[in-house]
Amino acid sequence: MTMRMTALPPTPKPGRPTAESSERAHPSRGSVDSGADAAPDLQADAAPVYDWTALALPASPQAAGNFRRHALNAVRRWGLHRESGETIEACVSELVTNAIVHGVGRDVLMMLYYTGDSVLTEVFGHAVDEPAIPATARSDNAESGRGLLIVETLAKDWGSEHTGLGLLRVWASIAVFGSE
Repeated sequence: MTMRMTALPPTPKPGRPTAESSERAHPSRGSVDSGADAAPDLQADAAPVYDWTALALPASPQAAGNFRRHALNAVRRWGLHRESGETIEACVSELVTNAIVHGVGRDVLMMLYYTGDSVLTEVFGHAVDEPAIPATARSDNAESGRGLLIVETLAKDWGSEHTGLGLLRVWASIAVFGSE
């Protein structure tokens, strides 16, 4: 399935790499890893994408762990600091869990873009309603509903939109610093 991104959050750096693709597909896992010379078709005003990766899995409770592992493998490959990796892992966990729990489709797609100073996380799933932070999530007594509050706290920015392809795109831009 080919999926075209419809919009990205605004970023201060113009341009992106434009070389031809040299993707390494992993069909058994439904994932694609790509080097700096294979940036996906993003908006021209987006930050340069130095590397990216994607993983698509059936929506199931077990899938969340696979998405987290995939994100951590990318963080290691990019040489990011451990704390940045933990933040990315937490955001990925919350976004894919929301797509699995609240989605109405069978599959979830996660894409990660490394831009040098941040990682853009996108999760696509079939959903009727856009996600919102429940008012009860901000309560000290809340037992659930804190996922997007966690994302809001950890990410530089986040948002959601319907793509026009029957999918809901939920994204988070996560600042990264240093390397291990």
